[in-house]
Amino acid sequence: MAEAERLIGSIGIATVYRGIRALIADGFVTPVELPGYAPLYERAGKGHHHHFICTSCERAFELEGCETDIRAKIPRGFRVTGHDVTLYGSCATCRADAPVPNRKSRRAVGATR
Repeated sequence: MAEAERLIGSIGIATVYRGIRALIADGFVTPVELPGYAPLYERAGKGHHHHFICTSCERAFELEGCETDIRAKIPRGFRVTGHDVTLYGSCATCRADAPVPNRKSRRAVGATR
């Protein structure tokens, strides 16, 4: 929206959503449903892929392809019609901006006081 306003000057949110609906209807973009997010949109026809969400900056990144092989774990008699995998963590930018922890004050995992 900010980029559209920068280029056009003033644009209403209803105009933006009408444009998005038209792009979906024409097959140019597809909605992406990620847990906890309003729908995002990406270019249609990319093929099956997954997403990574940075829990620091909340940006979503695409992961090309599908490395998930769950066929052996599917219960007998089930017919899979699709799946979704979303990974969470910190992106490279957020990790680079994060302060370096003080190693002297770090406790070992599982340590108690």
